[in-house]
Amino acid sequence: MTGDDLHRKLHRLIGDRFAYLGDIWVLIEVLSDTDSVVLRRCEDSGRGNVQQNMYGMPNRRAQDTMTLQISDAAGDGYSDDIMVLLEGRQVRPSPLTGR
Repeated sequence: MTGDDLHRKLHRLIGDRFAYLGDIWVLIEVLSDTDSVVLRRCEDSGRGNVQQNMYGMPNRRAQDTMTLQISDAAGDGYSDDIMVLLEGRQVRPSPLTGR
């Protein structure tokens, strides 16, 4: 599988939730140029970091984000981190059936 195929398949999952590292994360971006995905911790997890201003003073709450490498070392498959992430995908109910 080529890198473009890997990225294209992940693009369809943008907005989906995933159980990863004990929290629920939302896939918010697929970055083809850096071969990575960006995850944002769900707001309902109760956590948040306080972002500092340029003077080092606490300024506002910021959401946690994380990036994961998409491709494995050989470049022909998903990395172990992405495989673990995909295992924790939260299935959204269908708007038609409610399941």
